Amino acid sequence: MSDIEKTLVEIEQRMLDADAAYDERFFEEYCADDFVAMGNYGIVSRQQVLDMYAKGSGNPDRRNQAHDVVVKPLGDVGAVVAYKLTSTTGDETSSWYASTVYRQTPDGWRVVLLHQTPM
Repeated sequence: MSDIEKTLVEIEQRMLDADAAYDERFFEEYCADDFVAMGNYGIVSRQQVLDMYAKGSGNPDRRNQAHDVVVKPLGDVGAVVAYKLTSTTGDETSSWYASTVYRQTPDGWRVVLLHQTPM
């Protein structure tokens, strides 16, 4: 696994952990200004995502985990991370296919697009 792949897999898991904890600070730092998320919830902007996390509350029992992760570099300035996602709270588990597009910036890798499709 290349250094870029290791870095992006680590950031991706940090994002999944921040999602479970409703930690808007991660999303403030790592989502690009032109970030969008899309899934069964529609297409939402960076600000809508930040507002959602600021208003929500984490569940200490929730766990998000990426499986079968594939990283596809797009030259030196971009990459796509694709995987199966499971989210577990207590006895309840949900699964999605997920992909995240990253852009390399002077401040490091930033999330440009997040897409999740329920399985």
